[in-house]
Amino acid sequence: MTAALPACYPARVFDVTVSRVQDISATFRRITFTGPSLQRFGVPGPTLDLRIKLLLPVPGHTLSRPGAPDGTLYEGWYQDWLRMEQPARGFIRSYTVRTKRTSPSGTELDVDFVLHAHGGGSGPGSDWAAGAAPGQPALLIGPDATVPARLPSETGIRWAPQEARRVFLAGDETAVPAICSVLEALPAGISGHAFLEVPDAADIQDIATNSGIEVAWLPRTPVQAQRGDLLFDAVQHTLPAATEQTGTDPGTLYAWIGAEAGTVKTLRRYLVDRVGLNPKMSEFRGYWSLGKAGSGVNGTPVAGPELCSR
Repeated sequence: MTAALPACYPARVFDVTVSRVQDISATFRRITFTGPSLQRFGVPGPTLDLRIKLLLPVPGHTLSRPGAPDGTLYEGWYQDWLRMEQPARGFIRSYTVRTKRTSPSGTELDVDFVLHAHGGGSGPGSDWAAGAAPGQPALLIGPDATVPARLPSETGIRWAPQEARRVFLAGDETAVPAICSVLEALPAGISGHAFLEVPDAADIQDIATNSGIEVAWLPRTPVQAQRGDLLFDAVQHTLPAATEQTGTDPGTLYAWIGAEAGTVKTLRRYLVDRVGLNPKMSEFRGYWSLGKAGSGVNGTPVAGPELCSR
């Protein structure tokens, strides 16, 4: 009797190729991926803050891909990947799909990488992006449009404002692609604020949105601000503590916060404890951790002044 296969996972491995590399600024590099397998990539509706995973080899070694040879993944694939030995296991890093589009040559995905140009160390993801060139192969893990997901979060989307008509977005440079993608998808009738803290004024990008959200870029370099300080000051000024509010109902506000884990922790404490934000109507994403390699608070400590986990 043949043993039953585990349930298919709503994501799969995609064999892709780098088709374009564009430096948006000293901080951001946009890499475009293409490939026939991307015909199966997708989610219902806009990509919003859709996260995908990039599989990276240890330099000089062959990467062992997870799942079946055809790219199919099953429940428990990540635990199986963790049990692989280095250097064959390589690394996994998470990124946001900045844009998904269909061109005459097929589906294209734009992914914006942070290159750590303004001090600090590096990581497998940023090192790979710094050396990426057209024609280079890569492996991505993303949503499989042919396998239905039970929840949007299973595909990598965490944006879930429910019925809120007033939203609040705040993030550092690692969250800029997600915030920009969300803003471009929001319809008219949605109001609120979006704050994006970046290393330098040259990192400011044009964002087209049909919503009524006020967008503010917060460059650290001109004022020599410490990482996260400009975000916290902007949040305090825009959303005062409950004792100082006049005619504001924080219970109807949806907040999406993405930044370094310590910054996110500070903002969450203020928004929930001082402002009165309903934590069930919010999303707090620790995209990376100071001094750690890996994703957010789950990263492993590293030696030296590394800034980002990616």
